[in-house]
Amino acid sequence: MDLNYVANKTFAQIHQDPRKYLFCRGPVGSGKSSGCIWHILLNAFKQNPMWDGIRRSRYGVIRASYPALKSTVIKSWQHWFKGLINIVYDTPIRGEIKMPHPDGKTEVHIELVFIALDREEEVNKLQSLELTGSHLNEAAEIPRGVHQMLKSRTNRYPDMEVGGAQDPFIICDYNSVPTDHWLYLISEEEKPPKHGFYHQPPALLLVRQGEGDIVDAGGNYYAINPEADNIENLSPDYYEDQVYGAEPDWVNVMILNNYGELRTGKPVYPEYIDTIHFDEKLLGPQKGIPLIIGMDLGLTPAASFSQLTPTGIFQTFDEIVTEDCSIRKFCDDYLKPHLINNYRGYNFELIIDPAGVNRSQNDAKAAAEVIRDSGLAFRIAKTNNPLKRREAVVYFLRKLNGFKIGPKCQYLRKGFISEYKFEKKRLAIVNVRGSNSEMFKEKPEKNIYSHIHDGLQYAALEASEGKSSKKRRPVHSDSKLNNPADVDAGY
Repeated sequence: MDLNYVANKTFAQIHQDPRKYLFCRGPVGSGKSSGCIWHILLNAFKQNPMWDGIRRSRYGVIRASYPALKSTVIKSWQHWFKGLINIVYDTPIRGEIKMPHPDGKTEVHIELVFIALDREEEVNKLQSLELTGSHLNEAAEIPRGVHQMLKSRTNRYPDMEVGGAQDPFIICDYNSVPTDHWLYLISEEEKPPKHGFYHQPPALLLVRQGEGDIVDAGGNYYAINPEADNIENLSPDYYEDQVYGAEPDWVNVMILNNYGELRTGKPVYPEYIDTIHFDEKLLGPQKGIPLIIGMDLGLTPAASFSQLTPTGIFQTFDEIVTEDCSIRKFCDDYLKPHLINNYRGYNFELIIDPAGVNRSQNDAKAAAEVIRDSGLAFRIAKTNNPLKRREAVVYFLRKLNGFKIGPKCQYLRKGFISEYKFEKKRLAIVNVRGSNSEMFKEKPEKNIYSHIHDGLQYAALEASEGKSSKKRRPVHSDSKLNNPADVDAGY
């Protein structure tokens, strides 16, 4: 028996993770399916031997369709276990592996149940199964209800009378998904207990022209990421062949392993790479550094909370997003309480939309005056020029280790990934070659994500000028706040 498997960096961690529900997100060609197959085998080795010296286990292997199940998943099992696996094409398709255990004393008997479950109505196929564990291959194509139902069918074999299953699990592999997909919600927002989430490094890195020779259909340049999983097992031109002629959105999701989708608009920040710029550990500010709060106004006020660190990292760790909210309500009911409750003792600089000096048609009072009346000192952002605002953020995105965003910034992150975009124009033009060319509006689409990104841009303008590094008197010394607690809070 000759089985040679070397776990890549990501699966070396996954194989050691004792949690029941495991998720691996990665680019094409990264060895996800093989890693999940071996996770099953390693789990089978853990099962306790029964009275006859046999370690028995049963696993469900799920894919969205039977053609994909037969052409990819089963083929992968046959590739790894030539001469050991017996496949019976029945309903459902079943596989069996019998092999000696590494201890030299016992045997391992693995039963595999291959099922296609592409609709939630088909979960009744699972109801009679009693499984040790399960693998959802390409889980992005499978409804969430299937994963939930599998929880009730896992840890059912072997029977508790003979010791039960050892370390029962459900493992899912998938490519990156849109931000409204259940896999994004469960891994990035809900994060339930007993769930472990892993993302593999991007296979390629987006670089400037001249720094890489792999080019997509949009004229973007890429270089091989030397830290990518499974790169040593692929042909040298594997990713070149994938990228040449491919749309940038496809490359962004399937190769760079960024959350996203085939967008209906053009991203404002194609420079953003989620696997590089998102920092799950960035939960709050560093001590002793003033906060830079960028605030957008109007009827959808929003504020981003950032710092420029001594090493030049523009890190954004918090946000406030509202809809249909007055400036006074935003200041009194959202911003001030948030500062008191979460950032007591920090000095801050509030940078507001330059449009705030214009008086409202309703009450002849400018937003800036309302903010001042609320007891908040502020400065007007240097410019409202969209190009200069965007360039301020891009400066940090392109800088090596120059930008980080934390998990509290859900709207900012979704905006970076896909929702902050230039809207398509309704009409298309025909170029000289006779093919349709997409046209986009010059300003980003206005939505719940654009307002918080406007606020971030005002903060980035301030940070890119280096003003936040200058010593300033505490903001509360200029405030009109009457509550002593407000002064203690640092403003």
